Formats: sequence, C-alpha cells, structure tokens
Amino acid sequence: MKLLLKIVFTTTFSLLFFANISAYDFKVVSGADTIYYNKGQDPKKVYVTFKNDGESTYAGEIAIPQEISIDGENYIVSGIGNAAFKNCYALTNITLPSSIEYIGDDAFRNCTTITEISLPENIKKIGYFSFGNTGLKEIKIPAIKEIEGMAFKGCKNLKSVVMHDSIKIIGDYAFMDCRKLEKANLPMAMERLGRSAFFNCVNLGDEVTISYKTKLIGLYAFGNCHKLKTVRCDGTAYIPFCEKFVFGDIRPIDKTLIVPIGTKRAYIRIQEWQDFVNIIEE
Repeated sequence: MKLLLKIVFTTTFSLLFFANISAYDFKVVSGADTIYYNKGQDPKKVYVTFKNDGESTYAGEIAIPQEISIDGENYIVSGIGNAAFKNCYALTNITLPSSIEYIGDDAFRNCTTITEISLPENIKKIGYFSFGNTGLKEIKIPAIKEIEGMAFKGCKNLKSVVMHDSIKIIGDYAFMDCRKLEKANLPMAMERLGRSAFFNCVNLGDEVTISYKTKLIGLYAFGNCHKLKTVRCDGTAYIPFCEKFVFGDIRPIDKTLIVPIGTKRAYIRIQEWQDFVNIIEE
C-alpha cells in the first residue's frame, strides 16, 4: 500500500510540475515587449507562441521581427503558432514580417481590439478560427490555397474582404456572422465554398459571381444574406452542385440568377438553381 501511495504521489507531483512548465522555448525582450517563441521543425526557424498554457500575455502594439538571435544563433520567424494571441483583449495592433508563412489555429481569436492587420504576401496558411471574433474592419487575403473553417467567423466590424483569385477553398463558417460585411469577392479559382460560409452576412450585397471552376457550394452558404439580389454563375460544362438551402430556406428564392447563354435549361434541372424567381441568360 505504501508503495502504491508513493507511486501515486510521485505521478501527481510530476503532472503538477509539467502542467506549470513554460510553453515556450525562449523569449526575446525588445523595448517594452517580450515575445515568446518555440522552435519549428526547421532548426533555423521559430514561431511565435504564448508564455504559459491559457495565459494571455500580449497587449498594446506588438511588432514581430523577421529574425531573432539567441546565444549567437540566428532564427527566422516563420509563423504565428496555435492560440499564440488568443484572448489578448488588450492587443491593439500587430505587425507581421514578410517571413511569416502561416497563421495557426485560434491564433488571434477574440482579439477584439485589433482593427487591422496586413498579411504577408508569401503566407501559405490561415488556420481554423484564426481571426474569429476580432475587431478587423477589412482584410486582404493573399494567394493561399485555402481559408480554413471559421477563420473570420463573428468579426462584427468586418466590412470588406478582398481574396486573391488563386484561393481554391473557402472553409465552413469562414465568414459566418460578419453582419457588417458589405463587399467580398469570390476567387476565380474557387472550387468549394463551405457550409454557412457567409451565413448571417445580412449586409452582403448586392451581387456575387461564382466561377466556372466551382464544383460545390455548401449548405446555407449564403443563408440570411438578405441584401444579396443577384447571383452570377459562370458554370457551363460543369454546373456547381449545391447542398440544400444554399441561399436560405425561403422558396422561391427572391434573387436574380444570371447564367451563360444557352445554359438556362441545364440550370433549371437542378433544385437549388431552379427555385430562383428570375433566371436570365447573359
């Protein structure tokens, strides 16, 4: 029994010890800022992280350097790690260097006082819920392959989104509940628009263009987009497959659908397209 108690005590102590261990590999003090980093898979690269699990450590204006030096070794700052700035309610501004290649999941989630950010042109990933519930007013998204799910969900002040035409996937709920969103282009290369991607974007209007490359539009993708009056779909040889209620569950769909000349009959064979009040060939 004593041996068992000793093992339990030792295990518990070990768990408590490791639970309080710092989440970062090293920190760099620059002026009034202290930025925490972890080493990446590439031995010459690091990414920004947080101080301890669940602890919000950043406030005010933060400028992420492109390169840092530790013990005589130079490292490139290549990413913003998962949840690195999550719940940093007092973070007002963040400057990212051109070396940043990815934004991790939840990276800036709930940073409600950040109103603007410039994403580096060579960025390759915008993670799940990475900017959800931030105070962003506009965003320009570079040539990434995919905007992951919920990436900008709940950005209540977001009015304008400019997406690079090479983006292929807009994930589920990516811009859901961005109720002030007025302008958002759909990329020319877009192949899939996720479920509820623009759900509750009540001010989105008044026209969207769906590329001929689009293959799938998810459930409620444009649900409750009341100001959206015209949908232009360029599909000819391949007409996008729509899951149910892409444009909401009210029938008929009180919008105008514009399709390529000679394709109207093909569109009206498909449930979600045939329910438009007005279908025009152009």
